[in-house]
Amino acid sequence: MLDSKIPALSIREPYATLIIEGKKDIELRSWKPPEWIKDFYIHVPTIADLKMCKEYNIISSPPRTVIGKVQVVEVKEYTNSKDFAVDYPRHHCKFFGKYDYGFILDNVVKVEPVYGIPGKRFFFFTK
Repeated sequence: MLDSKIPALSIREPYATLIIEGKKDIELRSWKPPEWIKDFYIHVPTIADLKMCKEYNIISSPPRTVIGKVQVVEVKEYTNSKDFAVDYPRHHCKFFGKYDYGFILDNVVKVEPVYGIPGKRFFFFTK
């Protein structure tokens, strides 16, 4: 059962699974998270990046599913391509300029999947 006080964030596959497996510890966004965000659930939305799932050899989790929980320990602002490129092994993205912020994640916990949860564009509560 999910804690209704903890928000969720939709993260496309294969990136959601990479976080759960400990292979990705920076989640990129074009926006800075609210100060009050500490923990959040990882929600798999309906759209997956199938090309990257194949490249990483990951079978996508069912859509509209919460699969884990993480903690944001820091937020990094990317202002140059050099810093962005150095962190590539941690965020798995080649496109500098599309994302301004990296949410540095820790304390990853795989949860019993909770199915049928519609996602949203930003943080949201599962009710």
